Amino acid sequence: MEALQAVLKSNFRSFDRVAVIGGLVRDFAREGRTGFRSDVDLVIHDSKEEVALLAEKLRATPNRFGGYGYKSGPWKIDFWALETTWAKKHVPMQTLEDVLLGTFFDWDAVAYDLWERKLICHDDYLERLRTKTLEINLRPNPSPMGNLVRAIRRLVLWQLVPGERLMCFINEYLDEEALRYMQKKEEELFSYCVSSRWKTVEEAKFYLFQERGSDDLQLDLFQIKHQR
Repeated sequence: MEALQAVLKSNFRSFDRVAVIGGLVRDFAREGRTGFRSDVDLVIHDSKEEVALLAEKLRATPNRFGGYGYKSGPWKIDFWALETTWAKKHVPMQTLEDVLLGTFFDWDAVAYDLWERKLICHDDYLERLRTKTLEINLRPNPSPMGNLVRAIRRLVLWQLVPGERLMCFINEYLDEEALRYMQKKEEELFSYCVSSRWKTVEEAKFYLFQERGSDDLQLDLFQIKHQR
């Protein structure tokens, strides 16, 4: 972790405010150091022109959402200027604190200010993690099918229940064609496929929307551990 901090300080310290966003911070909140992953997402509070100059210096390549990505040792680092954040089309993006408004999942609405060394999140963020309920934060998104796959995998792998808005989203987008798409994508991308247990979309929705007891969750956890 110290090595990663040194890399980030070396390459990004010229900017006044830089925040780590997304899965890295969320997984630290969920699991502590054991939740550390090799992908790092950064938002920079500076102009897109200054960020582009850094990208050129680092030989970073453009990514799909207006930012840049590069590899540094074992880490894949993506970074954006705040003003180019995709969600700016739907919510105001004036400060790093505003990134909390722009995530699809409420569990992803968290950031870490690198130089101030402080967590940026809503007051009830940790309580929402404890409730084990996953909800939609901002409904418009550039990849509905991608978020459908992510939602279903998180619900199963993390043993969560969907909130009302997420349940409506899944109910709208999950049809037989989407289920086949997800099963194919999981086979391509993951060692453990959660959607292969369902033959029909009705089975999938029944499983995802039911109030599951502790026995069901323990069985899921056993299967996940032994099929990864």
